[in-house]
Amino acid sequence: MIAFQQMADLLVDTLQLDTAPVALRFVQQAPDGVAAVEGEVPSACTFWRRAEQGTFYAPAAAHFNCLVGTHTMGLPMPPAKGEELMQLVGEMGEARYLDGTEVPHIPTVPGEKRGIVYGPLAEAQGDVDVVLVWVTPAQAMILEEAAGTAAWSDRSGIPTFGRPSCAAIPYAMAHGTSALSLGCQGMRTFTEVAQQHLLGVLPGAALERLAEALPRIATANSLMAQRYRGQKALHSKPARSGSAAPA
Repeated sequence: MIAFQQMADLLVDTLQLDTAPVALRFVQQAPDGVAAVEGEVPSACTFWRRAEQGTFYAPAAAHFNCLVGTHTMGLPMPPAKGEELMQLVGEMGEARYLDGTEVPHIPTVPGEKRGIVYGPLAEAQGDVDVVLVWVTPAQAMILEEAAGTAAWSDRSGIPTFGRPSCAAIPYAMAHGTSALSLGCQGMRTFTEVAQQHLLGVLPGAALERLAEALPRIATANSLMAQRYRGQKALHSKPARSGSAAPA
């Protein structure tokens, strides 16, 4: 099994990521030695950016300012918060931001849990449920080819999602494959991630396979890029000397 530090270095170096990948682990209680988060945050995805700086535990209640995120993470919430969530979904429908028929299909992380451990992948201890990376389209191409989701088959297609962005997390975990989120308005507002970045979600169970494939896929793309540059140079016609400039 590849060490988490090695996996983090591999992702950063091979994809040339701007930020370090972060890991999430769903737990019943705060692990020994891991401090609970302090203060309030406006959204669940805010924790993703905080996790770039260090490891911490966030109980379910710390997510309640973002009830959609609380729901997709499968965290328990009291009945009053459930009612607030339904009201919020209704407002989204009135704004035509979310169709009511979509709601039953938004996935949630299953199983009993009372909080989440967030932190840099390089510092992860024990199991990792999911890894998050911010990627450009070019980086996503390499990542998804290495993950196998870009391969042509009778069921081809990279799982790509919009709002809510956090719903890509339970999808990736349930299917054991990487997923991409184009990003929702909430995620882009709260995380302040660069507009050209997508959210890449990697299930922990797929990291070993990805570690083997990523260098190979990156090398293959580098070789093809060299070939294409040569082909482009071969067929690029230099401007003729003395020719008149276009009007």
